[in-house]
Amino acid sequence: MNIAIFLASFGISLLELSEAGAVASIYHGIYKNNTPFLYAVLGVLVVLVPTFTLGQFIYLLPLKYVLIASSIILFYFGYRLLRSARRYFKRTKKVSKDDEKKEGVVVVFTISAVEALEAALVILALIDQDYMSSLLGAISASVIVMILTYLLKSQIARIRLPHMKFVLSALLFSLGTLWFNEVFIGLSDLFLPIFFLGFLAFNFLIVKV
Repeated sequence: MNIAIFLASFGISLLELSEAGAVASIYHGIYKNNTPFLYAVLGVLVVLVPTFTLGQFIYLLPLKYVLIASSIILFYFGYRLLRSARRYFKRTKKVSKDDEKKEGVVVVFTISAVEALEAALVILALIDQDYMSSLLGAISASVIVMILTYLLKSQIARIRLPHMKFVLSALLFSLGTLWFNEVFIGLSDLFLPIFFLGFLAFNFLIVKV
């Protein structure tokens, strides 16, 4: 086994999938059952299963079209999260538990798929070097994330849902902008924190207006 490839796959998977676990834990506090975790797992599998089964062929797809389509999806869900957060902060509309639950499974699935895609973009490059080490790294990270999510779900669930939506919206807008940038401009990924801070400011203005 290639230790370097294993650690790289393990590290990126642990980082990205932890965010999916955190979002699922917050919605677990609303559902009071394991539905959010099931949708989180589904979102991750939808991305990682094709990554490891068709990894060699995914390179044949025009990456720019994948990034453009993914960016549009991110902008759409970023808008939905911001709209929902704004309703709460402005108290313009009472959000029912049923509406929150319907929205929740979509949010959990989308965030999980997005985080898995972020990991997959790195893993695809690692697969070419050592498939088995990449696979073991991703599986090991997934197991650890599931254990930590189970142990810490009560603490994570205390995070206020509207505030999480506010921040996640900025994150989705930032990633969408970054991926559009990779296709049309080519700025460094180091601009992601700048995009994120910019969209946090933008979201703050939208919520306050």
